[in-house]
Amino acid sequence: MASQYAPRQHTPVPPSVAATRVDSGYGGSVASSVTDGEHLPPMTILDPAQQQSEFERRQWASHVHQLTYNQNRVALGRSINRTVDTLKEFQRMNTKWPAHYPSVQRADLHPTLPRTQSFADEFNNLPGPSSRPQIPRRAATSIGGSFDSPQQHSTPEPRLVTPQIAEDFNVLKLDLKLGALSPSELVHSLEKSAVASLLDGKISQSIKHLSALRERIEDTSSKVLVTGDVNAGKSTFCNALMRRRILPEDQQPCTSAFCEVLDAQENSNVEEVHAIKEGVKYDRHDESTYDVYTLDQLEDIVVDNDDYHQVKVYVDDVRPINESFLRNGVVDISLIDAPGLNTDSMKTTAVFARQEEIDVVVYVVAAENHFTLSAKEFIWNAANEKAYIFIVVNRFDNIRNKGKEKCQKAILDQVALMSPQTFKDASELVHFVSSNAVIEGKDASKVKDFEDLEQDLRSFVLDKRARSKLAPAKTYLLNLLSDIETLAHVNKEMASAELERVRKELNEIAPAFDRLVKARQEVSDDCDKTTETVTADVYKHSRNAITLTISHLDDAPVVPYSGILDAFGYAEATKQTMLQHVQSSVTESEQYARIKTAESVSSISARGVLHLGDEYVHKAFRPEFMFSRKRDQLSKVVKIELDLTDFVDFDFASQEKQIAGAGMSLTLATVAGSQFFGVGSWVDGLWKVGNLLGFRNAKKLILPVVVLATVGTGYYILADLPNAVPRKLAKKIRKQLAGMDYVHTNADRIAQQCRKVLKFPSEDLRSAFQRGIEKQSKAVEERKQTQKESEVADKYFGNLLRNAKQQRTAVSSLDLEPHTVLEQSQEEQSQLLENPFADH
Repeated sequence: MASQYAPRQHTPVPPSVAATRVDSGYGGSVASSVTDGEHLPPMTILDPAQQQSEFERRQWASHVHQLTYNQNRVALGRSINRTVDTLKEFQRMNTKWPAHYPSVQRADLHPTLPRTQSFADEFNNLPGPSSRPQIPRRAATSIGGSFDSPQQHSTPEPRLVTPQIAEDFNVLKLDLKLGALSPSELVHSLEKSAVASLLDGKISQSIKHLSALRERIEDTSSKVLVTGDVNAGKSTFCNALMRRRILPEDQQPCTSAFCEVLDAQENSNVEEVHAIKEGVKYDRHDESTYDVYTLDQLEDIVVDNDDYHQVKVYVDDVRPINESFLRNGVVDISLIDAPGLNTDSMKTTAVFARQEEIDVVVYVVAAENHFTLSAKEFIWNAANEKAYIFIVVNRFDNIRNKGKEKCQKAILDQVALMSPQTFKDASELVHFVSSNAVIEGKDASKVKDFEDLEQDLRSFVLDKRARSKLAPAKTYLLNLLSDIETLAHVNKEMASAELERVRKELNEIAPAFDRLVKARQEVSDDCDKTTETVTADVYKHSRNAITLTISHLDDAPVVPYSGILDAFGYAEATKQTMLQHVQSSVTESEQYARIKTAESVSSISARGVLHLGDEYVHKAFRPEFMFSRKRDQLSKVVKIELDLTDFVDFDFASQEKQIAGAGMSLTLATVAGSQFFGVGSWVDGLWKVGNLLGFRNAKKLILPVVVLATVGTGYYILADLPNAVPRKLAKKIRKQLAGMDYVHTNADRIAQQCRKVLKFPSEDLRSAFQRGIEKQSKAVEERKQTQKESEVADKYFGNLLRNAKQQRTAVSSLDLEPHTVLEQSQEEQSQLLENPFADH
């Protein structure tokens, strides 16, 4: 597209300009191509003693400035690289040992800024403060404070958040907002991992911003952002700088996209507009990345048009380089006209985001409106890296003469609170102008005010490029390193405190753990010993008790004898009673086992309480549930059939006492008869009696004797029946129980039941010991791991604190003020001239 202007003739460069044209530190400039055949001679730094003319002194000063600028630029680049490495290492540490984030308290360290809304005629009267809400002031910290009133109860600090510190964060601030909670309270309520994640995100943003800063200080161009509230006159100001109406102007908001104004020399000296759509990366040499329009169509593009988010406007500035802002002969400048801050939240966010690629911020504020809420938030946010902001108070001609001084004072008071460094150099950085009167040039005083502004802006961007180009990087580095230093200091203290706490806990836990391990084996052996002792005792007692009962079944009649007619009933009752006696002995043995088992269970539980305390859970023991399973009665197990032989007992071996008594009587009778009849034995006596009576008489006596013997025997049987039945039944029961091994079986059953019951509390106690040991072991291992991590963290944050201090000191030592360098060099030069033999 052809330019609407005729090709201009190249203007020769005046010697005064050429004398000051040296390498700006930005690389090649547009001025280097002003004339193709023009070659400037190389310039060398002159010896101060050889400087004779003003030109030589200016040339020397320019070289000194340039040398200092390059040194500072290289030093800042190295500091940025070191800080990026430090942040990346901090990120890695944050994943292993989540950093503690200190609780920061906002405090009203500055007086409240009265928000005023003034118009032109209000300065003739006394405008009162507006009822609009105040903006949040800069965060400041105080020890032991809170966002709420001091009377309110403060939430205890968890491990996540350290006690409040006396320094505020600038860059790594987790300034969260949610409902009525203050940022400090909100961060306080988050989990440790959530805060670590938020801090990691802040660090990533800082690394990205540092990369942008590094690219910015190495960039060959300088970007100037013109921003402000809607309808503040930003476009009018840009047009005044170019002395042409390029950007659309209106009383209503008319800039909806970022308009970047550049020198047409960067576009082959063609004036045109390149409109860039959202998401497209601009490449001037690739026409598919943008749409081309004429300058006359610019207003249609930027006014109420959502198709494009950025517009490149190439303008041919025909003024001399000592007057032109874009074509200045020193550095390539792009002038960016941003949408109004308070028009749309998305566009306001976009303006905030573009700060990291901007070298100089020119904030345009309407004289009748002062600084709005969005203006103050923007300037405070920009202050993280830009200590100096160029402020243009536009439409100052709308303020009546009597109110101008008051307007200036009110605005300067606000500037002092928002940007102290800007206020310090307010004579150069804060200007009260009327941009709309510049292009017409009708009012000489207004034009003169704007020319003064333009000269100061050129000086700020071109001559004091160290302040405009390098100072933002230095300010941001200082703020960031200060935040890192604060975090390192807080986390080192926390790591040291945690290390001391863990070591103290280990000194308490480790001996207790060793005692618990030793006690586990002792208690386990005691439980086994108790179980074996009780089992053996119960077995022995049960065997003796049951055996004794069985052996004495026939010691005495067990049931009353009611006569021969009820002999079978007597025998059956005797059998059942004997079996019940045996069964009772078993039951008594079981009761003895219950008592012994209950005592042993209590003993085992006492050991658990003694060694484990509350960690041991004692389970209730119900001894009545032992041997609760119903078994068949012994009468159903022992099968004894009654017969006639059970009523007669001729087994005299089982009647040792009776037999012994009868033998003694017979012996005595024999002795007495032999002495009476003179016979030696009862056989002799019978023989003598037979001889005396005769054979026939003796034969007659046989039958009576037999009858008598039979009657005696029958009498004996009937008389002995109450005793014979128990003896015979006892013999049968003993024989059958012996065949069943009844005594051992029941004694062993009772003993094994005790063993089984005692196994449960013993195993519970062992399990409780195991759980306690595992818990203690886990606690010991966790504390050892925490101790190891805390030692690493303590060492790391100690090194980080030292490195951050060193880096911050190195960055602080960079003097970016050119006049200071020049004065120092001149002072050194004067000292050298006065005393050339001095030892330097």
